[in-house]
Amino acid sequence: MTEVEQRQAGEFQPAEQFVIGTLEQLKVFADPLRQQITETLCTAPKTVKQVAKELGLAPTKLYYHFNLLEENGFLVVTDTRIVSGIIEKQYRTAALQFSVSRALLNPALNDGYGLATLLDSILGGSQSEIISGVQDGIIQMTEDAATHTRMRLWRTLSSMTPEEATEFYGRLNALITEFGESMEDRDLGKALPNEGAYRLVAAIYPIRMNLHVADDADDE
Repeated sequence: MTEVEQRQAGEFQPAEQFVIGTLEQLKVFADPLRQQITETLCTAPKTVKQVAKELGLAPTKLYYHFNLLEENGFLVVTDTRIVSGIIEKQYRTAALQFSVSRALLNPALNDGYGLATLLDSILGGSQSEIISGVQDGIIQMTEDAATHTRMRLWRTLSSMTPEEATEFYGRLNALITEFGESMEDRDLGKALPNEGAYRLVAAIYPIRMNLHVADDADDE
């Protein structure tokens, strides 16, 4: 059955992964609101009005973003119907996960635009969410705040051998994968009464630092 036939039969299933391969796609996806839209549509097909209700926004503020996401392949129309003489579309994400081609992050190919766009999207979006969360009381900053309402934000440093770093990367990746898979079968618009949404931002990378390398003299 082709993808079009799957959509018509209401059986469309997102791909496992969508690789962002062009700067235009990256620019479109980097917008924090568009990322919220794709997250909302990751678990179930919905209309613009349904997504707008979940995000607390007017539908008119979302149509432009939906069109951009659809034109660039991030969203798929899974069904259409006529409502009061107007065509209403139902959307689903084209994939369960989105990643960026490493070629786009090579400064030699695009003067660093791709890497800067990705970092601004992730770090800038997280900053806005944290500030809004604190202002709205979703994130509690008091000393006696319950663990599940707190924000953990840290920056630390360690030294590892290449083998230790490889092993740690593997464990960290497995934990991040576990975190992401926990929401694949859940619809954020139909959460349990005591269920909340959590954002995970993680980074690990080598840095330039003058570490003292032990030599034979240190053992004497």
